Amino acid sequence: MTDTTLGTTAVPRPRPGGRSARVVAAVHTATLELLAETGYESLQLSDVAKRAQVNKTTVYRRWPTKAALVADLLVSFTKSNVATPDTGSLQADLEQLLGDIATALADRAIRAVLNGALTGADDSDDVRIARDGFWAERFRRSGAVVERAIARGEIPPGTDPRAVLEMAASPVYFRVLFTADAITPDYVGEIVRRTIRAFA
Repeated sequence: MTDTTLGTTAVPRPRPGGRSARVVAAVHTATLELLAETGYESLQLSDVAKRAQVNKTTVYRRWPTKAALVADLLVSFTKSNVATPDTGSLQADLEQLLGDIATALADRAIRAVLNGALTGADDSDDVRIARDGFWAERFRRSGAVVERAIARGEIPPGTDPRAVLEMAASPVYFRVLFTADAITPDYVGEIVRRTIRAFA
């Protein structure tokens, strides 16, 4: 599975190194599978424990609520590497980035994690903090494509990378999450051209 939300690579897995790491890896994998199958609202920690083949008390001790578990997943996503295309042009870089986002959002588990972050943030400071950290890190790393474009003179100095990324990525999120309209290469190309014109 990939998580290319604003250009991330594969869902991180804890490195081998003891029972604790294996438990975390098993629980994260089970959670993603169940999120893909049932969604956040139906997620139960007891089902996660059963799927992960981990004692329920172990799961409840480390993740007392499903919001805490989703927060932990977001923290692990934040630590993953971020793909930052470097094609030599802002147009091509952003097209590749948006294509990666669309591919990631096609994964139901990824959509369920993001939905869980939205829902859980209403009731959990941990989820809210993890969500904010996730997006801040995504924008920081993916902002490299904008910074390189500034250095090449494609857009003016002082342009806010996050503002560029938000304008470019928002239509993709809207189509995937709300309208289910097709995201074609032509559509992505036009989004990027409008974004560049707006900032150039």
